[in-house]
Amino acid sequence: MQFKTIFKALGMITGILSIILLIPTCYAFISETSDFMAFLVSFAISFFISTVLVFIPKSKSNLKARDSYALVTFGWIAAGFVGCLPYYFSGCIPSFTDAYFESISGFTTTGASILTDIESMPPAILLWRSATQWLGGMGIIVFALAVIPHLNIGGMSIFQAEVPGPTAEKLTPRIQDTAKVLWFVYLIFTVILVILLWISGMTLFEAINHSFTTMSTGGFSTSNSSVAGFHSPLIEWIITLFMIIAGVNFALHYRFLFQGWKIGEYTRDSELRFYLLVIVISITTIAAIIWIREGGNIATLIRDTSFTVASILTTTGFGTADYELWPVYGQFILMFLMIMGGCAGSTAGGIKSIRFMLVLKYMYVETLKMIHPNLIRTVKIQDSVVERNVLANILGFIYLYTAVMIVSVLLVSIETNDMITALGSVIASLGNIGPGFGTVGPTENYAHLGSFTKWILSMDMVMGRLEILTFLVLFLPHTWKK
Repeated sequence: MQFKTIFKALGMITGILSIILLIPTCYAFISETSDFMAFLVSFAISFFISTVLVFIPKSKSNLKARDSYALVTFGWIAAGFVGCLPYYFSGCIPSFTDAYFESISGFTTTGASILTDIESMPPAILLWRSATQWLGGMGIIVFALAVIPHLNIGGMSIFQAEVPGPTAEKLTPRIQDTAKVLWFVYLIFTVILVILLWISGMTLFEAINHSFTTMSTGGFSTSNSSVAGFHSPLIEWIITLFMIIAGVNFALHYRFLFQGWKIGEYTRDSELRFYLLVIVISITTIAAIIWIREGGNIATLIRDTSFTVASILTTTGFGTADYELWPVYGQFILMFLMIMGGCAGSTAGGIKSIRFMLVLKYMYVETLKMIHPNLIRTVKIQDSVVERNVLANILGFIYLYTAVMIVSVLLVSIETNDMITALGSVIASLGNIGPGFGTVGPTENYAHLGSFTKWILSMDMVMGRLEILTFLVLFLPHTWKK
């Protein structure tokens, strides 16, 4: 294990976060709010730690795969520590466990919160809270690769360890350029969304915060009532559209924006077609069942259903309706969407649409072979044959995801007596969604859970963001052997 290089890189990552901390620090100073000193102290502590670590000399050898896994995992855990300092020192969240939970929920774009009165928080705290989600959306380590050109520490292996999906697509010859391209596309959509929300009735502050947490599919809001608090159908439809956009592979967005504005870049992608099909089927069936059973205004019903389905599938977690009041069918569909998640290469969490799509194709092919034993049939994606080892890896990942979910539910149930809450909180944390079921549903939060449960869920958030293997590989004894 190349500890010197890992610690040096951690110092650079911490340094970047400490510099970004200056933005809410300046905002707090201009606003003359009481949290200014808390941000200043947080900056000083993180910058000091960064300075100490940066001066550690690099190891002579290049990073291996296990070193990259360690760096990415420790980088996210360290980000949670830096992020929690303003909450803790300002007194807004006096418990360190709660402060870390809120911070890691932000960076992993989970959106699970322990705050019971968001609107009473100082504006700078809310800005930092939203900024953590925006930074975590495209990836903290990817951001470091983009802004530090000389961070020559095995960029591709680190990129693969952090970017969600079965494979990490390299868009340019140099991985640093790929990181810049992804962040540039991310920034373009964020700016467009800020403008749209601003002219639709939000204040500039609200528009910036909600753009940060929409494009990152994070779900933090400046309102206790989330997006529903704005009472604006236009704002809800705009955010619905951009949540769906954020759940799409950003490589497709890049090709469309910078390689000729060809709509075929989208229409040819089978994962995107599957993702959109799931959205349409979910909205149509849920809305139809609710309307048949309960009636009501069809326009409002379609808007609420569309918003909720997009929010849950993309693991954003914004709310405009209490889905726990929906028919059981709708709740089961949402639970399935929580586990599935958005597209690979997006800012969404979950297992990812492409894995579900390939598993369904694999099941279809294997069923045909049972009927016709001599049939030669392969699983394809966009006319390319998917190798059996890739399918085996996907099935292995799903089994592992399920195993982690079961173990987490068992651990959470030590402090939680409600089975629905235990299951809902784990699914929501592992899938980086935020609101779950039971006492952590769309109208509740996580404040009432025990400290042990919050630490388990915090680690679930990190595992979900890093797709489990990057985190769990560090628990293998072989990883630490020379």
